[in-house]
Amino acid sequence: PGTEYVIKNILEKNAPKPDKIFNAMIYRLIGREETLDRIRFQMFNTFNPKLFESKLKEIRDKEHKPIFTGAYLVSGYSQMGSKDKVENISKIFANLQKNFISLYKKISNAETSEEVFRIINSTDGFGRFLSYQVLVDLLYKLKCYGNKPLLPFSHNDWAIAGPGAKRGINIIIKNSIVSDLDFMKWLHNNQQKEFNRLNLDFKYLKNEKGQKIQLSLANIQNCLCEFYKYVKVKERIGRNRRKFIAKTRKDFYNDKNL
Repeated sequence: PGTEYVIKNILEKNAPKPDKIFNAMIYRLIGREETLDRIRFQMFNTFNPKLFESKLKEIRDKEHKPIFTGAYLVSGYSQMGSKDKVENISKIFANLQKNFISLYKKISNAETSEEVFRIINSTDGFGRFLSYQVLVDLLYKLKCYGNKPLLPFSHNDWAIAGPGAKRGINIIIKNSIVSDLDFMKWLHNNQQKEFNRLNLDFKYLKNEKGQKIQLSLANIQNCLCEFYKYVKVKERIGRNRRKFIAKTRKDFYNDKNL
């Protein structure tokens, strides 16, 4: 659902690329669709940090509704000088706005997707996990660019294992000298061969021509995280944080952007 939202409401929007990147960063730091619907799409050069802060506080203090996602941890960023998470995050985006032209130039000149990740990761508030999520968003194929991504890279170029994926990898190849990236690449490159070997009929999504869409390297990273969640509950080494709720929209799993 998060991916569906960012594609339809941010990346496919008729807006300049810098503004799309700016909003993708806002979205991933907040991670809650209802909050983004209230904030609306922001043009980075007219972004008003004080108005942004007041809207977030109104949702939290007057309406008593959650602002941030519960799907992953959003830090309070106390290093920004306040004990209030909203004020800290407002300062993060105030600083981002001031430096965004320089940031966008660096992203535009990047030669690899890993370099884009490093650039985003150098920004206040964007750790490894969030930086990679933003990168993945910017690499989805979009109708507005003729079925090409916003940046000239793909989900199969490079990936970084998040905390859950790292734990999933460790379950499979405990104490191995193989790097996380090499292991994820092996899973990606050998997926069909291994499904055949195990006699598994994996239900691949299909493109408009009816051809199977293989799991990307980014998908593999996500699957390893979900694998860890499954194992920790099955083996009783942890508990599930959220309950799965099936989508009811018929077209969700047929969305070629997902």
